Amino acid sequence: TWALLLFFPRWKQTPRLALVIPVLHSLLYAALVVHMVRFPAVKTVDLASLAGIAALYRNSDNVLAGWLHYCVFDPLVGLGEVLDAKKQKVPHLLVAPCLLLTMFLGPVGFLAYLLVRGLYLYAKRPRCVRDYLLSGGR
Repeated sequence: TWALLLFFPRWKQTPRLALVIPVLHSLLYAALVVHMVRFPAVKTVDLASLAGIAALYRNSDNVLAGWLHYCVFDPLVGLGEVLDAKKQKVPHLLVAPCLLLTMFLGPVGFLAYLLVRGLYLYAKRPRCVRDYLLSGGR
């Protein structure tokens, strides 16, 4: 998925093929959740506290579920970045570092993309609009 997003972002098959691995991970995740419901390793679950979340991750099945969760959602965020960049005509050279950040640091990469996107779109505005905005609308 990440290779497609990084190296073939404009290929027409990328959006469809980039979903294959997240879908497979989702199926594995669903099967794991069914297993964990049938054979719970943790009797009580407290999702409202950090201590409760930490207790969940003392079990390897729960760690695997958490990892699969990231393996599904981070690439989908990256796909969203690529599709939005294509629509907004943001050059891929500006998007690629954001994708790497998204792959390794999730939310940081997403924020980086939003910043790059915003700055690029602002810079592409007609000069008179930029000047008007910089003057505070005067």
